Amino acid sequence: MKKVVLVLISALAGLSIFAQSEYPDSPYDKPHIADKKPIILQTIRYADVMWSKKIERTLPLREKLNHPLYFPNNETGKIGSRYSLTALTISGVKLGYFQAYDPMSDGAVPISEADFDSKLGAMIDTIPIENEDGTVTYKPVEKQVDPSSIKFLILREEWIFDKQRSVLEPRIMWITSLREYEKNGEIRMALAYKIYYPSAQPLYAKNEVFNPKSDGDQKTFYDIFTKRMFSSFISRETNPYNDREVNMYKLGIEQLYEAERIKDFIFKFEHDLWEF
Repeated sequence: MKKVVLVLISALAGLSIFAQSEYPDSPYDKPHIADKKPIILQTIRYADVMWSKKIERTLPLREKLNHPLYFPNNETGKIGSRYSLTALTISGVKLGYFQAYDPMSDGAVPISEADFDSKLGAMIDTIPIENEDGTVTYKPVEKQVDPSSIKFLILREEWIFDKQRSVLEPRIMWITSLREYEKNGEIRMALAYKIYYPSAQPLYAKNEVFNPKSDGDQKTFYDIFTKRMFSSFISRETNPYNDREVNMYKLGIEQLYEAERIKDFIFKFEHDLWEF
């Protein structure tokens, strides 16, 4: 009985993400958003994989091109009917659309809801309060989950050349969130969680992203990732050194040069497959 109640609560709560107001703020509907589903990708046979390359790319959410993923950026992450990517992901995890996993594990190790909140900054903190007699007492304050603390995303993807279709295409497999926070006056970074991207696609496909050029042609988070409408740089590639990151063997601007070299290598590989 308890499980049935939880399922009903999750289903009803999930409707709030896509709910339509009785008094809409637009003279037209957007059925293509509410009814949108991810495209079923072509199954790739191992025998058809002529070449593949696994890479990780870092996506800074504060870059201008990535602002549609980072904003709206308030406490709940919601303005009108729009979410930021992090706020939508948090809602998706809490409502049971998909699972959050430990970002430090190589495999899929689920994390509990309490650990999920803790990794996003939810905690009991204390603040000093000065009394009239000059003494100081400490009052406990509950810190809530802050979606805006996620400043970077790390996409783990594999570029595959399918000789059956003669196509070189990327497949995003995991999205890891990197949180920025302050502790003892210092800015620190920590991995918060990771999600399996294919399981999150149905939710991402039904929530729109702000289009700065036209309010009448909104994209979805699914469109952003599928059409590669984001700014990023390659931070890791498969190599004989146990997947070391670029910043472990390159410093400063040399890291960006190395990222461009890896990207250029993939481009030239595809280009050299054809004769003109």
